[in-house]
Amino acid sequence: MTSSSGGIGLSALAAMLAWELRMRKLTAAVVDADFRAGGLDVLLGIESEEGLRFGGLDAPLGRIEAESLNRRLPKWEGIGVLAFDPWNGDVPDWWEIQAAICALGEANDVVVVDGADGGVLDMVPGLTDSKRIVVAELSVLGVARAKAHIAQLESCEGGGSVEPSRTDRILAVVGVQPRGARGNAGCLSVLEASDYLSCEVIGPIRPDRKLQRDLLEGLGIQRIGTGSAACVRLTADRVEAWMGER
Repeated sequence: MTSSSGGIGLSALAAMLAWELRMRKLTAAVVDADFRAGGLDVLLGIESEEGLRFGGLDAPLGRIEAESLNRRLPKWEGIGVLAFDPWNGDVPDWWEIQAAICALGEANDVVVVDGADGGVLDMVPGLTDSKRIVVAELSVLGVARAKAHIAQLESCEGGGSVEPSRTDRILAVVGVQPRGARGNAGCLSVLEASDYLSCEVIGPIRPDRKLQRDLLEGLGIQRIGTGSAACVRLTADRVEAWMGER
């Protein structure tokens, strides 16, 4: 999951998607691949839980035993969380990131990667063929950024053309209403965003004051609020449909 706009709730949405999939009886893990900011364990209120973070990861010969890694992760709502805390270790090498994601993929039905602005896709070759969920802010600037972001995700390395085999990598585009907007003032509708981006945008995710307050107070995500629930379910439907195709 990636976004070209920061601060719109990408990490929270990644966690809620994993939670929804877990409630559908799928095993899931979340990987914090925001190597500039990180802190997913703090966001979820599990920073005091014992368990492995990226800072303690060891991947000799680029491999990690899947079940061992899965057991060592701190759990949130039954979901393994591999967090990156920039205040407690350096950015891992690409082969360590790849080894961790591959191992968690062996041990779980789904691995949701919080990819921040997508920089991890340039770092880790193993993510080249992954399915992507793009989160876009429903503002004029937000969808303009999303359009460029999607084009970058779909473009070939070293060139500006788009390979037909690569244009189906985008599993879903999720629209999020801007924080601080009064009502729908300054917000684009999902239909307007879909028209501009030339693809379906699902949503919108609406701001949830209680969720924002809980996150600021370090309480984590207590529930999937009404402003997010429908969109999270639709996104989970896309994931399950893709899994069924495989």
